[in-house]
Amino acid sequence: MKIECVIDGKMLSLNLNSNKPLSLVLQEDLDNSTVNAHCRGRLCGLCAVLMDNEAVLSCMVPAFELNEKEIRTFETFQKERSMRDIERAYDEVGVKPCETCYQSRSIIIESLSNKLLERPNTPSEQIISELSVIDCSCMDTEDMLKIVKRVTDLKRRRNVRRS
Repeated sequence: MKIECVIDGKMLSLNLNSNKPLSLVLQEDLDNSTVNAHCRGRLCGLCAVLMDNEAVLSCMVPAFELNEKEIRTFETFQKERSMRDIERAYDEVGVKPCETCYQSRSIIIESLSNKLLERPNTPSEQIISELSVIDCSCMDTEDMLKIVKRVTDLKRRRNVRRS
């Protein structure tokens, strides 16, 4: 199956098995080493990427869903302004994810902060539910919630200054 998409800023035309998971496309076909996919579909949460600015678990996204999508991995996301906001929030709250889940948590925090900018009244329970997709106990739920809210505040302030 021919798939056309943008991955990490590059327009690609790929011939893939339509059911091949995005995690394997990234690792095997594009030599991306920043995507963890140790669980091979058992939902550990460590393979999160941004697909059209929303966090998805790349092990659960079949290739046929990639057509016409924009995918950003941590490799390019870590260079963006949003990642500096996330780092600042980690420092201000006083906690940081462990090395194992750092990349995926940061991607998910980015996605959630964007959702909160669009829908400020999103219930905390929904945010916590999305944050808990990562199977790692290195961070407290309340701290993660504070980080998401802090990142959202930083983005909101920056957007107001631009207006």
